[in-house]
Amino acid sequence: MVGFGLGGVATELLGDRAWRAVPLTDRDAAELVDEPRAAPLLRGHRGAAPVDRAALVDLLLRVGRLADEQPRVRSLTLNPVLARPDGLSVLHATVRTGADSPRPDTGPRRL
Repeated sequence: MVGFGLGGVATELLGDRAWRAVPLTDRDAAELVDEPRAAPLLRGHRGAAPVDRAALVDLLLRVGRLADEQPRVRSLTLNPVLARPDGLSVLHATVRTGADSPRPDTGPRRL
């Protein structure tokens, strides 16, 4: 699973996050960015500059690929991610790994 939400205390209290199963498509990643109730803040709410949405979508696709291709990764937290009009910066990442677990689907994974 890949989750996405805007940061901050209010978001944490309200649980304003979106979730999708991996593997992610580009459409899944775009929906993750747009689904939280606070998403208008990313689009330039009240005259603020909109953030680089394509960079966020690309980051989510990369995280989804990592989650799908690396079964030892149990959790990955990127917090904070600073999204700007000209890109983004991941300021902190925490990865928890574990033993390989067998995949329930042994066939090819294509969309």
